[in-house]
Amino acid sequence: MIWWIILIMIGMIALRVPIAVALGVSGAVYVAWKGVPMQVAPQRIMSTLDNALLLALPMFMLGGRLMNLIGATQRVFNLALAIVGHIRGGLGYVVVLTSIIFSAMSGSAAADAVGVGSVTVKAMRENGYDPNFAAAVTLGASTLAPIIPPSIILIVYSVTANASVGQLFLAGVLPGLFIGGALMVTVGILSHRRKYPVGQYFSFKRLFAALKQSFLPLMTPVIILGGIFSGVFTPTEAAVVAVNYMLILGVFYRTINWKDFYYEVVRVGTTIGALMLIISISGLTGWVFAREQLPLHLTGVVTSLTTDPSLVMLIIIFIGLILGMFMDAVPIILILVPALLPLISAVGIDPVHFGLLFAITTVIGLITPPVGICLYGVAAVAKLPIEQVFRATLPFFLALVLAIVALVFMPDFVLFLPRLMFG
Repeated sequence: MIWWIILIMIGMIALRVPIAVALGVSGAVYVAWKGVPMQVAPQRIMSTLDNALLLALPMFMLGGRLMNLIGATQRVFNLALAIVGHIRGGLGYVVVLTSIIFSAMSGSAAADAVGVGSVTVKAMRENGYDPNFAAAVTLGASTLAPIIPPSIILIVYSVTANASVGQLFLAGVLPGLFIGGALMVTVGILSHRRKYPVGQYFSFKRLFAALKQSFLPLMTPVIILGGIFSGVFTPTEAAVVAVNYMLILGVFYRTINWKDFYYEVVRVGTTIGALMLIISISGLTGWVFAREQLPLHLTGVVTSLTTDPSLVMLIIIFIGLILGMFMDAVPIILILVPALLPLISAVGIDPVHFGLLFAITTVIGLITPPVGICLYGVAAVAKLPIEQVFRATLPFFLALVLAIVALVFMPDFVLFLPRLMFG
């Protein structure tokens, strides 16, 4: 029976039926087929949303959009330019460094791709860089946003897996820097091969001026993460603090446009409405999987092949990478994680280590066709064909995959900060 439900779900998704409808219809078919009381469906749907941590999602998303609105992204870009802009291919390094800094404020790959991309692609074009390279490095670096805290996708995983969001946030710091380093190595190789220009000479005067200009936006992650880990406020309250801080900066810099702010709130509300619909209905699907003991079947199949934790992780990551090309990261996590948790527990994989790497893997799908949101966003900003942008992104795609594979075999590296803070 469960395999028919899965086939119905996969078939509807393949036909481009909205994810929420595909999940809802397959769940409803199961309830009707098994003669389960129909009131179970709304109970499971509503209970999934009964989590205060989900309130952080719209606030972090709005905070990332406000950074672009008030001009904070440009200030961060100028700082990164002052730090690494003097190296050959310096603007490529600047893009990665800007994304690292921006990621610690937005938590959204889509916001990073469009927000940072609107600044970096134009700057690289004006300085003689290949437009395809400009779009590719921006697209590759946008994947850092869901890794470095605060991260929207890690909040979704935390709710789904009942894992500590504080530990997940801390676990994302070192891998985020590691992956950023892998992207910078790729930039360096391509820049030297293609003889990209050398930027302005390094100047402490320009560095201090850029640091002064960007100091207040740079305090955003300090306030957010410092407040969370010191116990001053919860992740949900931290998201609200971040939005209010962005509004204060907008008033201080006199760059806030209240009409544009209203439209940003509407856009975020529309996006979150669709996201919450998917999250709520996934509760019914998760209940169906649990009732039919799908996690136990899956555990039995995989453990019959191997019980090595690293190999199991690689198998799961491969599946997540393929699914990420056809589905958004959130529904992948909502559908698969409840089924995968017993498996990772059976083979001794830490749920924080697994959650971080699986979230990163699904996010890579955002830069790949046919449904990559970030790919479409950067292509629109760069005014280039989607196929052309993706071909140029392949070296960065390879660097991301190799970095994730390396992190599979480095659990102590991923878990160092969570263990240090939480024991």
